[in-house]
Order: sequence, then C-alpha cells, then structure tokens
Amino acid sequence: MSKTSWRPRSPLLLAGAAALGMAGCSSDGGGDWIAMLKAAREAWDSRDAPVAIDQAAAIPYATLGVRIDGGREQMLVLAMDNSGERLWAAAAHIAITTRLGRIVHTAGFGLDLGAFNVAEGSPLNWTIPHKYIWNADFADLGLYALPVHCEMTPVGKDPVEIFGKTFDTIRVDETCSAEKLDWRFTNSYWVNPDTGRVWRAIEHIHPDGSTLEIRLLRPPLSAG
Repeated sequence: MSKTSWRPRSPLLLAGAAALGMAGCSSDGGGDWIAMLKAAREAWDSRDAPVAIDQAAAIPYATLGVRIDGGREQMLVLAMDNSGERLWAAAAHIAITTRLGRIVHTAGFGLDLGAFNVAEGSPLNWTIPHKYIWNADFADLGLYALPVHCEMTPVGKDPVEIFGKTFDTIRVDETCSAEKLDWRFTNSYWVNPDTGRVWRAIEHIHPDGSTLEIRLLRPPLSAG
C-alpha cells in the first residue's frame, strides 16, 4: 500500500523556533524577521478580548486567530510559507503548522500533535463524503504512527463572517477515532469549495490536550 506523507518538514518548524529564540534576545536586529516577531509578541501578549479589525489590520503580515479550549482569541503571525505548508508563530513560543488549512503539527501547547501522515485515502476532498486513515505522533505518550480512522461528511452551506465580511463556505465534519486510546472526536472545517481555502476550523490535537479553533484574519497571498 502506498503512503502519502504529510509530515511537516522539520526545518520549517526548527527555523521558526530558532528565529523566535534569536529575536527574543536581540536588541538591535533588523529586517522582516524582527518586525514580524515584534508584531507576534505584541499581538499575543496584549490580547484580552476577541481580535478587532483595527488590531489585525495593524499587522502587515498574514495572521491567524486561535482560541484554546474556547478561551480568548489570540493572534499568530505567518512566519513561513513553503508550498502551502505554513508556520504560524507567536513570540510566546506557540507555533502551529498547517497544510492546506489543516493543523499538522503544534508546539508550545503542552500536549502537542507531533505529526500528521496520511496512511490511506485522502483528507482533502472536501465536497464528497469519504473515509481515510491518518497516522499521528504523540511523543509524550510514546506513540508514533498511531492510526486514526476518519470519515469526512460535507454538512452544507454555512457562511463565515470575519470582520463584517461574509465568505461563502461549506461546513465539513470529520468524525475520527483512535481505538488504541479509545479516543473519539469530531473536527469541523469551514471551507470554500471552489478554492479549498479553510477560513475557520475546530480541531482536536491530542487525546488529553486542547481543542483549537482557528480562523484566517488576514489570509496569505498564496492560494489554499
């Protein structure tokens, strides 16, 4: 059986983490990295309410809103974009890697998703009900290539509103189970069926960890 790897490229996450560390101890750095990380630090540390349009607009980079277990919304800034694999980071040492709108790696949440590898089928056909299997890595549990069986079901039209603008999306529910851990959960995605861009998602990243709600505040220039 052929296997399609969706494992995030480790240099992407490592480069972002290294840059976060360097920016944290730099007093006179220049260039886009320092400016981006300064924006990320301010965006995360000053948050005490849902992100407002003027706050998102003040950051001249693509940004992602994230709620942890339904808490207050914080902002992550796009640090790297490598062929649709995107690293979103904050100077609070929080990072999320997404691949075409799906979370495939996290760092800094305490209990993290180490990898997402497609074992069978494809999770990217948003408009047709289908089943597939993916493998997850959870280093803290000593589990690698844990099989997770999922079924994706388009629910129907469900527009998303962000800062007063409405985006035409369908909601897709993804019902999953990992029998070895008796772990069952449902992820939901709000996706443009024509472009495949995911504007909002609610995803579970760990059997004992957080549920993340993400939404695109300022989308990247690249598609997807």
